[in-house]
Amino acid sequence: MAKSTKPSQSGKKPLSQKLHKILFPKEDKRKVKKLVQSHGFDLFIMAVILADALVLGLLSSPVVAAHLEQELFILDRLFMGIFIVEMILKLYALGRGFFKSGWNVFDLVIVAVSSVPFASSFIVLRTLRLFRLFKFVHRWPMLATIIDTFLALVPAILGLGVVFVILYYAFAIIAVNLYGNILIEFATLQSSLLMTLETFRINGWMTPAALRVMNIFPHAWMFFGAQSLVASLLAVSFVATAVAETVKRLAKKSA
Repeated sequence: MAKSTKPSQSGKKPLSQKLHKILFPKEDKRKVKKLVQSHGFDLFIMAVILADALVLGLLSSPVVAAHLEQELFILDRLFMGIFIVEMILKLYALGRGFFKSGWNVFDLVIVAVSSVPFASSFIVLRTLRLFRLFKFVHRWPMLATIIDTFLALVPAILGLGVVFVILYYAFAIIAVNLYGNILIEFATLQSSLLMTLETFRINGWMTPAALRVMNIFPHAWMFFGAQSLVASLLAVSFVATAVAETVKRLAKKSA
């Protein structure tokens, strides 16, 4: 008995693929990719971000906002629309490659957060779009060096913060035990933490809070002097670390 033969379906493409090919031809995709990766496109987006920064600044001025609030709001929405179109074009042109760039992901998150419906009521969320300017610093070597050095110093900043918190907490506890029975400012750990935050600095022994304590406790200058000395050492340590990191990066670039 002869077997019935069916026409081969292997050479046929699904309807969805045909529609996609018609609507989004590869040639158009290459053109869009060339556009979004061009120097001119970057300059255009940077100009829009700067214009948006000006608009947000004017919206923060009560005098200007009282007369031009509606016009400025429309401009802000227009700029937001440009940023959304930019993200759509990049996602279409780059596909999965879009997410291989940290800057692209950063841009996408910023645009997404600042475009949520309630963002129009919170200028803080809209102001996040200004941080997108950081992606263009590589066009200016000096600015790129500053940003790279700052990022390299983040671990040092975190380490300095941990040391500061430990010492700050210790000084607050010492102040409670030394002056808490007499001065209400140091009666509790919470109030002592607030006062120590004012005095734990390079010139902390000259602050009004420290002077009030020293008027009652003549030897308190040693306590506040120790705070100022520790704060000075922390500041010097951070500056030395920053200088060393900068010199090391400049040496690598010149090598």
